[in-house]
Amino acid sequence: MFNNKKAEMTTQQIVMLIILLVSFIVIIIFIFFLQPGELTNKEICHNSVVLQDKSVGFSGGVDCKTSYFCVSGGDNCEEGSQKVKVNEEKKEEIFKAMADSMSDCWWMFGEGKIDYTSSKDLECAVCSIISFDKKVQEKYPELSYSEFYNYLEKTKKTGTETYLRYLYGVFNVDDLDFSSGFNKTDLNENINTMEKYSIITGYDDDWPLIGGGDDIMKVVFINTRETSKTECDEFITRA
Repeated sequence: MFNNKKAEMTTQQIVMLIILLVSFIVIIIFIFFLQPGELTNKEICHNSVVLQDKSVGFSGGVDCKTSYFCVSGGDNCEEGSQKVKVNEEKKEEIFKAMADSMSDCWWMFGEGKIDYTSSKDLECAVCSIISFDKKVQEKYPELSYSEFYNYLEKTKKTGTETYLRYLYGVFNVDDLDFSSGFNKTDLNENINTMEKYSIITGYDDDWPLIGGGDDIMKVVFINTRETSKTECDEFITRA
């Protein structure tokens, strides 16, 4: 009889824990999603990524949508694109707009520390699609990938950390291995400013029992037409 009572108490404790967990999740959902006017899309996305991880997949997936940015020297941009104003005479300002968008993407999806996946495939997020206005196109029909990554290496994102260190965890471009993994960037190629480019990150929650492990696709800046090079199985962002 004592054993039955002890087992009954254990069951009650489990039920209480489940109720508390569900209540916590519901409260968090109310906080995050019932006042969207007070949060940016970037913050809503980040919060949903954190919630997806904390709720062990029971939150219903992430609430993230692709942003559309236009790096603008003052000319018109496509309708629906958010203008990021730069001085088209200063290449560094163009690079900064690109680097900031990559950093936002990396932050939104947990900087490689959060498992936001719901399957065992490589789930990817198209954080943003970037275009360039005519003024930028006329000044710089092409931008060098090599020069851009050198900018990431030398330019501080914060007072102590460069963009390259924040995004890829290395100090020098030479330490990046573009020949393997998900980043197929060729530093010998150029960025064509007349085309659109996607900023993508991804997470592969592999099966550890068969020799797998979690693989993280760090932020990729890639021609939108070449998205298939990332080997993504599924895209979890909304257009």
